[in-house]
Amino acid sequence: MVTMHNASEHPVLYIPLLHRELSPPCLPDGVEFLSPGLPAAPSVTGTAPRSDSDAAIPAWRSPLLPLSEPEARACLAELLDFGLNVGSGPHGDLAAMVAALESSHDEAPFSLGRSELAALEGFASDGAVAGAASEDPAEVLRRQRIAAQKTLILAWHLEERVRELDALKEKFSRSRESLADILGVETDEELRELPALDPYSAMLPGSGADIIGPSWRVIVENMGAFLPDGAVLFTCDAEISATLRDGGAAFAPVSAEQAASLCPAWGDKVARLVVHARLPLWQVAGRPGPDAARPWLDRVFDVVCCGKCAR
Repeated sequence: MVTMHNASEHPVLYIPLLHRELSPPCLPDGVEFLSPGLPAAPSVTGTAPRSDSDAAIPAWRSPLLPLSEPEARACLAELLDFGLNVGSGPHGDLAAMVAALESSHDEAPFSLGRSELAALEGFASDGAVAGAASEDPAEVLRRQRIAAQKTLILAWHLEERVRELDALKEKFSRSRESLADILGVETDEELRELPALDPYSAMLPGSGADIIGPSWRVIVENMGAFLPDGAVLFTCDAEISATLRDGGAAFAPVSAEQAASLCPAWGDKVARLVVHARLPLWQVAGRPGPDAARPWLDRVFDVVCCGKCAR
């Protein structure tokens, strides 16, 4: 028997995305997206919300975020400037910063040089020297949350770039489709046999996330610093679902009553599509075990996976 608490006063937050626009269409009602603290941004050129209701749903802002909206906006500008100037050559860009962020999941950094990593670590720690943090636990936690919020701000920016790439891909695919109609590719056998048009597909494969998307492990781990007790984590990400199962997570179906206890907007329809488990956040983030430096990873949350997407 699955034991659940009443989560009606707590958010159901999607992992690992920060943009509703990037989520799959099967997303059920009641799921919110964590705000990294930035002011609401206009839609990316060429993209539109799936519905008017989607456009009207603001991101959920945690009261635990240490940076205000103006501070978060200034932080993003500083992060981008830092990313463009750290190091040189192939590492002097946002990809280098992503690699540094992802290296926090592993013991050994794998992309930047030591000096670049030290500089980035110092910046992400709000200028603190590694190992010289205040002994005051509240101050240590504040610095950790600042670093986590900066990571989420950068991840949000990278998702914006993903949206731009996807919008360009869609525009290009429409142009190819129009060209195919003009050439009569579908009806002209000689054209279909040309190497450049055989096989002809109007849609380009993949997504911008395949190129610049940061690791979901990094996102989930840093989201954890801002999750309230009782939050429910929801995902349609098949990789996350598979990783958790491989790590021993025992997901189980839920009844309509159990689904409603997780989210008041859910009922029998959602219950038939999802599976549930109670997991420590370190496991949700794909870590092998707890991390004394990140105590929020020890907390246990209800995790709900879309069974339809996991198949």
